[in-house]
Amino acid sequence: MPPTNFRTLVIVAAAALSALFLLSSSSRQVASNAAHAVTPAKLPSIPSFDLDVPSKFHWHSSAHKPPVQKNSTSGEASWYSDWRWLNPFSSSVTLDEDRALLPPLAERPYVYTYLDTTLKRDKATEQVDKEIITTWRRAWWAKGFKPVVLTQAEAMAHPLYRDLRPKGMPHALEVEFSRWLAWSHMGTGLLADIYCLPMDAYEDPLLTHLRRNQFAQLTRFDGLGSGLFAGEKAQIDSAVKDALKDARLSSFKSITDAVKSSLFRVEQPTSIAYYDSGILEKRYSTVADAILKDPIKGRRDLNTLMISHLHIVWQNTFSSGIEVLKPLPAHTTALVEPSLHLAQLLAECPETLLPSSCPPNKPKCSPCVGSRMRITQPEAFRNATSLYTIATVPHPYTMITLDNQTSEVTIAHIRRNTDRDRWIHSATRDVLGDGRGGPSRVIALKDAVASEFGRTRSLWFTVEHFPPNIAVDIAADKVPTNDVEERPVEKTPFPENWLEEIDWHFGFPVPRTTVSHGESMNPVPLPERWQKGQQGIPADKKGSYDPPDPTENQQNVEAQLLKKARNTINSMDKHLRLMRDVAEKWNLADLEAWRFVRAFRAQSVMEREVFEEEESAYSGTNGARKGRWW
Repeated sequence: MPPTNFRTLVIVAAAALSALFLLSSSSRQVASNAAHAVTPAKLPSIPSFDLDVPSKFHWHSSAHKPPVQKNSTSGEASWYSDWRWLNPFSSSVTLDEDRALLPPLAERPYVYTYLDTTLKRDKATEQVDKEIITTWRRAWWAKGFKPVVLTQAEAMAHPLYRDLRPKGMPHALEVEFSRWLAWSHMGTGLLADIYCLPMDAYEDPLLTHLRRNQFAQLTRFDGLGSGLFAGEKAQIDSAVKDALKDARLSSFKSITDAVKSSLFRVEQPTSIAYYDSGILEKRYSTVADAILKDPIKGRRDLNTLMISHLHIVWQNTFSSGIEVLKPLPAHTTALVEPSLHLAQLLAECPETLLPSSCPPNKPKCSPCVGSRMRITQPEAFRNATSLYTIATVPHPYTMITLDNQTSEVTIAHIRRNTDRDRWIHSATRDVLGDGRGGPSRVIALKDAVASEFGRTRSLWFTVEHFPPNIAVDIAADKVPTNDVEERPVEKTPFPENWLEEIDWHFGFPVPRTTVSHGESMNPVPLPERWQKGQQGIPADKKGSYDPPDPTENQQNVEAQLLKKARNTINSMDKHLRLMRDVAEKWNLADLEAWRFVRAFRAQSVMEREVFEEEESAYSGTNGARKGRWW
């Protein structure tokens, strides 16, 4: 029999368990009843946002690379045009390390001119016409337009052409109506005379308005006569139909007389220069007399005058001069030498019979005579409206070899002894300071290169864009003289076909030689007033940021390193490719800048080549449009 204490303990434990069970059951019942008695609060409804988001806006990486676009490769460069072009690294969109992300090409509105092919021309006249048309096309192309030459073929394609002959109008008026019918056949755009040129900065308000290609009313320009019109197809057709119904048609001298003035909106041609006979007789009598004496030579002189005015206006637009970008200046003299020589050509005074003259629309310009465009070599890019920048972007491997003054670099040396992205850090220091990383600097550089503002105020190359083995000849001593034939010259090292592409970028032919500057011309000072010291082109004044000139031996070393680096970048050798890849991976921001500039320059060249190819089926200018003589 168990002890009394043990029995007592068992009884107490059993009683406690029974009480706990009874109490817990009661609590659960009470809690359940209370829960059923509580009425839940009514919460306000939250509105749903059903946004119609296009499927192309996705917030994740694409599973496949974007498709290859038409005309998006040139040599080693390839690109993809997209509105997201300011992304720091192209591969995040293109999913391709070698494919650059570029802005879509801006739409170029058409500007037309008309050439009367019913007139017989000898070969000399044909050649002069071709030169003038080339000047016209090049000038309008540089301002963002697509210049097209029309002929009687386009006029005859218009249904109203058959109504011209029975009207008995003078031949000159019939030609003007043919111009308008050819224009109407092509559609909305500008109609300009071949002697009518855009003569102002790219961002001029009038030129910006014309590039929009939207015209509420048929537009002519005060004082230009038949030099320039703007309108849409329906407006042109309406004006021509109305004019052909006028019973006084045969008495009119020009189409502006035949078309009702109420149909025109008149604007001021602030940025348009028109070299008609009246302007020539009033402002440029020397050229007007030359045309009367010898039309072939006189018209060629007029073409030279127009080219010189285009060049002068460009120089006046960038009154603070040209900056040849030279980051990390200690060992980059040979690298920027081609850019520097191009700047020197642009700073030259253009050849002309009237060196002190100004364009018709800018009578108070600053002629090149008596002044010289300033050229400097800063380490960092400056974003200023009055400065034009020419820059050469090196491949990361090229910069490493120049910086170390040897091509015998190793992978270990690159990783342990070189800083990342040195070139782009130096180039963007004035814009972003010293505290920003590579991605933000890439965005700033892309904007400077390819934005609408940037691309009209700068020209960017890679080292590989320049022809190899460029060597600038040593200039002979130059004695001040007004005789162009006697002035010693320094020939450009650039090949002619390379410079022709640059001509289309600027809108005028870049001078092919450097000669004595305007400070020794018109009039020539007496010998006792010549500048003492070394004769020749005055040296550019050095700024506080200009580096010291390297020795001849240093320049030779840099030139050899550039040549070796160019070969390494294009080499298929396994070891050299490995060195190149390491340099690229170590300098991703510098590499992105190099690829972007390479592709952007190639895209610009291809845009014009494609346009010339499209036009080649109709007529010819500078090798294009081979079906006809111009």
